[in-house]
Amino acid sequence: MPPRSNKQLNFEQAMNRLEEISALLDNPETGLEDTINLVEEGLKLIRSSRKLLDNAEMRIKVLENPQAEQVALLNEKKLNDEHDFTLH
Repeated sequence: MPPRSNKQLNFEQAMNRLEEISALLDNPETGLEDTINLVEEGLKLIRSSRKLLDNAEMRIKVLENPQAEQVALLNEKKLNDEHDFTLH
């Protein structure tokens, strides 16, 4: 069972796919290799969904307080720097 492409999924679609994955993982007939692939896909979906939620939260904070935009931009840069695994 090949993993689905997660790049085009919006938040709601990702949550639906996570529910599908959960049901497949609960099925005792799901083999080891399929289980590993499903867990991997699920973890990717969780990470991308968390990023979508973080971005939505940041947008709401900016709407509530326009001065927060500068802080949001700094936080976004910090997050991007933390995820930069370039070897020097």
